[in-house]
This record gives sequence, structure tokens and C-alpha cells, in this order.
Amino acid sequence: MTQRTSYQKRISFYMTWPALLFCGLLALQTQAQVSSVQFGKNRIQYHKFNWRFYQTPNFNVHFTQGGLELAKYALQIAEEELPQLEGFTEIALQRRCNIVLYNSYDDVQATNIGLGNDVPDVGGLTRMVNNKMVVYFDGNHANLRRQIREGIARVLVDNRLFGENIGEMASNATLLDLPKWLTDGYVHYAAEPWSVALDDQAKNALLAGDY
Repeated sequence: MTQRTSYQKRISFYMTWPALLFCGLLALQTQAQVSSVQFGKNRIQYHKFNWRFYQTPNFNVHFTQGGLELAKYALQIAEEELPQLEGFTEIALQRRCNIVLYNSYDDVQATNIGLGNDVPDVGGLTRMVNNKMVVYFDGNHANLRRQIREGIARVLVDNRLFGENIGEMASNATLLDLPKWLTDGYVHYAAEPWSVALDDQAKNALLAGDY
């Protein structure tokens, strides 16, 4: 009886260990799949955003309550600036670009759009999420124009580098080695090749001997 019991235990073990191994591999795979998800990143929103949108031949603008006139202004800027940016980058916009417009910097700080992207929350930086640009109005129309120009330039450059689909992404794989400082600098220069502030920064750097 003891030998039979021992034999049954061995048979049970040999039948069970593949299942345990499978469960362990499944757990590791599940952990690997969710390891890139960052929990606890949702921001507290103190009021609900009621979104609406306007559409032009090349852009959709999504705006919240009280932002209708600002949305019309943003669309006008985007359509005006697109031809010049397409000529500068020698890249044509392939499909409509989405502009997510917030009425203030405080509103954009409360958004959950793009939290998974490696984009810091820095004032004046146009946040890119796929084919969307997130911009805000800080009371300065020139700053809004610069944000929109930068967003358009980023969309055009990303379309050239990464393509619109998997096939284009594979064919453009050789271009993906470009350093981030190079593409970011190109986008910034396309959006704002010169300004008084940039000129002052360059003069101060030269006078200080930084270059």
C-alpha cells in the first residue's frame, strides 16, 4: 500500500509540474505586458470638460466650454501656417491633424491626455499624442501661434520618420536612429527660426564664452 501511494504521488507530481510551469510563464508574460503601464498617474479634475469640435480641410480642433472663438482663431492660424511648414519641411500632411485646445494652462495641467508619453509638463511645450497636438491659451496669441506651428512641424516630421502605417514604419526603420536632440531642434527651428528672446539667448551665450 505504501509503494502504491508513493507511486501515485510521483505520477501526480509529473502531471502537475507542467501546469505549474505554464502558470508561472503566464504570470511572467502578464507582468511583462503590464510593466509599461503607470498606475496612479490620473490627474484630479475639478470640473468636467464638455468637448466640441470644428473641422476644416486639414484640421480638427477640439475645444471646451467657452473656447469657441479661440478654436476658430486656432483653426485660422493652422490653415495659414500649414503651406509654409509643408514647404519648409518638404513634407505634405497626409491626413487631418487634431488640435486639442485648452482655454488656459491650468486646464491643460488637469488633462490625462498624453500621460503615457515621455513629455514633461513644461510651459510653452507643445505636447504630441499620436496625430494630436495639445495646446493652450495663456493670454498671448503669439505664443499660441508658436505652439500650433511647432505641433504641425512635429506631425509632419513624425509622418516622414515613422510613416502612417506599419509598412511605412518598416520601410523607414533606417531613419529611426536620428537622435532626439536633432529632431527636436529641427521642429523648434521650423516653428520659430528667430525671435528676440532666442537672439538674446544666443548673444548672452556668446558673450559668456559658452561656445
